[in-house]
Amino acid sequence: MNRKDVIINLLTIPVAVGAVAMTVGQASAAGTMDPKAAGYQTKPKDGKQCSSCSLFVPAKSNPTKSNGTCNIVKGAISPTGWCKYYAKKS
Repeated sequence: MNRKDVIINLLTIPVAVGAVAMTVGQASAAGTMDPKAAGYQTKPKDGKQCSSCSLFVPAKSNPTKSNGTCNIVKGAISPTGWCKYYAKKS
């Protein structure tokens, strides 16, 4: 290895580590809490529902009617559902 190869390798390592960390972060961002523990229900509560929550990720097709996902609650999440971690979108 010459000096140029060493420098290139030193510059490449942080990029590779960053890419792996970002992939792991995205995987762990998916809902991990059991719906029962979150108090999840499929009906709104006091006018609050998942579709207006900052943690809700709507379905790409028919986002107002199809189940989406949540950043903290596992499984399919109804846009009209609710849980105790509801956080209104700003």
